[in-house]
Amino acid sequence: MPDSAEGMEKSSISWFDSHCHFDFRQFDDERKELWQRARHAGVRGMLIPGITLAQSQALAGFCQPDWYFAQGIHPYFLSQADFADLNGLESELKQSAAVAVGEIGIDKTLQQQAVDPEVESKRQWQFFTDQVAIAQSLKLPLILHIRGAHDEASSYLKQQGFSSGGIVHAFSGSVQQGRRWLDTGFKLGIGGAMTFPRAKKLRRTLQQLPSSAWLLETDAPDMSPAFLAGKTNTPEMIPLYGYLLAALRQESAEALSQQFKRNLNTVLPTIQF
Repeated sequence: MPDSAEGMEKSSISWFDSHCHFDFRQFDDERKELWQRARHAGVRGMLIPGITLAQSQALAGFCQPDWYFAQGIHPYFLSQADFADLNGLESELKQSAAVAVGEIGIDKTLQQQAVDPEVESKRQWQFFTDQVAIAQSLKLPLILHIRGAHDEASSYLKQQGFSSGGIVHAFSGSVQQGRRWLDTGFKLGIGGAMTFPRAKKLRRTLQQLPSSAWLLETDAPDMSPAFLAGKTNTPEMIPLYGYLLAALRQESAEALSQQFKRNLNTVLPTIQF
């Protein structure tokens, strides 16, 4: 397996990174070069999610053409947030070019690791439900971070009649859970996790759900693929993921890339790609 996409033939095939933290400081010294390399490999755009109010507010000025952004408060960063931030987030979303609300969600692993799991659970759900309500009022899609709570989160959105859809980032649930998300109007993000030898269940899910279910993502600088051996992940990996998934599904990479364009336009219609 090649360790970069530089050697891949240039073609009409183009890709999109649907979840990339390209604003993180790990990229400060080489961001321009990394984006040039990703573009050379066929990556034509990316979505940068919000994780705190302050970082979300900075994304509009940070993003360049072909970099889109969402704004939200991530469950990992609730210790840095207070409920007044939700008012600030709503005000920001009303006047920004954000294409979605996110990255928001429920993380049961984080709850279990907390000093008081019950308090952590209540706080996560409060921020989650309030941000869902904001998205619902503004008719914006969601970028979701869900760990160990696929059934609860999808059921809640269905009960609320949420109809703007979105993306379930880093999906690793079952086929049944995936179908439930599809029925709720969401697409499923997939990236480096599928490259690990132990990911047999995930690869079966990738084969069993239709290509209309998926979007590629890196979650860079995190979630590096197995063949990077712990190195920093970058958007340049997206074409490799595309070719790997095409081989796994026994489809052509060109057909898959075209399907992913349709998937992206379905859930994030304001993105021009």
